[in-house]
Amino acid sequence: MTTPTRPLVFHDDRLFPADERTRGIARALYGQVKGLPIISPHGHTDPAWFATNAPFEDATDLLLAPDHYLFRMLYSQGISLDALKVRSKA
Repeated sequence: MTTPTRPLVFHDDRLFPADERTRGIARALYGQVKGLPIISPHGHTDPAWFATNAPFEDATDLLLAPDHYLFRMLYSQGISLDALKVRSKA
């Protein structure tokens, strides 16, 4: 017999500071920006992708090339750099 699972319910303030005054400021700031698109300076995408809308040669160019974390993880698991299309600078 399995125990029924309940859906997770997250409190709206779960990512805000515990200090009530600071949390109030965080809520106010979030309220002003929550409807805006995410603009991340740490993104793994080239802005030219969106400007030119050119097709990618293959999935590696789309998924692996811009994400050094992903190809480092794959390399650490024995996938060769050649297979990942990581070319030598020599």
